[in-house]
Amino acid sequence: MKKLLLIVILAAVPAIANASISVDQTTNPAILKNSGYSAQTADAVSVSKARSNGQAYLTPDEATFKKQNKFVRFWRKLYAYTDPAAEDYSFYHHDTDTTPSYTDL
Repeated sequence: MKKLLLIVILAAVPAIANASISVDQTTNPAILKNSGYSAQTADAVSVSKARSNGQAYLTPDEATFKKQNKFVRFWRKLYAYTDPAAEDYSFYHHDTDTTPSYTDL
């Protein structure tokens, strides 16, 4: 009985040791999407990770928006201003100020 218990414990130890996951794996967009998270969540994690490393990161939608000419960007911004449900690509790219001011009204 003791030998059987020892064999079971020794067989379970390698399975437990290989179950570790690194931070790079948990913040990888492909792994996040495969884990059931949305593409927006994966983009938000990537932007947050790049911001903490002091790097610039644009989501694929933002990159295509930046490549468009000024006329298209103007109409897109105007449309995003008038329609509250439209994405204006400034969700995660703004400086957060914790002190209240008159612009908060």
